[in-house]
Amino acid sequence: MLLPSFPSQVENWWWNKAKQKWPLLGEEKLLNLLRHEIIEQSDRFNKDRAFDPTAYGSRDLSILAYGNFYFSRTWMVAAFALSETLTRCRWKLPKKGPIRILDLGSGSGASGLSCLFFMRRFGISNPIEVHAWDYSGKSLTYLKNLHRERSELWPNSKLVSDRVDLRFSLQEKKDLKFDLIFLGFSFNEILQDQDPRITTSWLQSVCDQLKTNGRLVLTEPAEPEICRKLHQTTAALSTENENLSHWAPYLNGFACPMTANASKYFSHEVRTSSPLSTVERINRPLGLEIRQVKFGLAILGLETPPAVMESPDFFRLISPVKKRKGTLSFLGMAADGKEYRYEFQRRDLEKEQLKDLLRMERGDVVRSQKQLTANEAGRVRFGKDDRIDLIFAPRILPSEADRSPTALLGD
Repeated sequence: MLLPSFPSQVENWWWNKAKQKWPLLGEEKLLNLLRHEIIEQSDRFNKDRAFDPTAYGSRDLSILAYGNFYFSRTWMVAAFALSETLTRCRWKLPKKGPIRILDLGSGSGASGLSCLFFMRRFGISNPIEVHAWDYSGKSLTYLKNLHRERSELWPNSKLVSDRVDLRFSLQEKKDLKFDLIFLGFSFNEILQDQDPRITTSWLQSVCDQLKTNGRLVLTEPAEPEICRKLHQTTAALSTENENLSHWAPYLNGFACPMTANASKYFSHEVRTSSPLSTVERINRPLGLEIRQVKFGLAILGLETPPAVMESPDFFRLISPVKKRKGTLSFLGMAADGKEYRYEFQRRDLEKEQLKDLLRMERGDVVRSQKQLTANEAGRVRFGKDDRIDLIFAPRILPSEADRSPTALLGD
């Protein structure tokens, strides 16, 4: 599945806003100003874990640094998550009526606007209404301005913003129902250090606002404890609510089994993403990772996912593909909820087959064309003539120009 790249119109919008805010600064001084703030944001996300309302989202510098450096990354993560929601997770759109999306903890709108852009690029013509809820009024102002000033990217769409402290109950909003609810890198911030029972109860109140055929999509930073909390919470929620099912990341409605075992790899995606020129310029002296997006993922719904055979034949990659002497191998979480090591003998592979296998990414969903068996150690060996099909393997186009919706969808 081919995804549209990040639109240059949005990249230019963020850079122009920074130049307009500090018109007397030359380019290098402006870049250094943004770099200093980005280092502070990186420490806040990864070390301090301080997300009170005054921590960020209240200053133009904070928002503009995020917009020029992190916004595109969050945008592409939302695109990866939405592509799986639409395809493998069989999200059924209203045939003619409007689509209503809730972006919880929206910030300046990377997830919600990505959904709008993605749907329009894939030829979805329904009217779309995005409700953006966040405690930062300044961030919501940037979101409203971006939506209005780049309206050509998401025609026939409406943005409804609401300043809400999401740490508290959402019961006052209970009459609203949504086709899609998105929590893009916000779940761990909203409920940091909360008792697990409070976290599960809060997430249930979010699910109460789903339509019957709706989906709840959560993406989180690829940190072990954050991903573990994400999957522990969603597992507890689906256990308490028998009407709620897991659609992703794993198959047959299974919650993530890696929260309870000693797997080397915790559950998250790693996707290749080409950095923007603005991001590259900012990053030159910083040396941060900008060529991959890494994120935890969970997709829940009130419908039951279709069953597939509980065997090693159908699985999701949970480790990198490794080329060792004589073999090519990777770990997969199979449709039976078990982890297996899948192995090819390199002597059995042609050059192009080897290249194709090495291009697989963590998060790809794969099915064997032949029935597979595992030994007692959980190893699955492919034979010389065995082949696999990629069921879900999203990739980003290098350029969005001259691509029709049909070309994007591929086969």
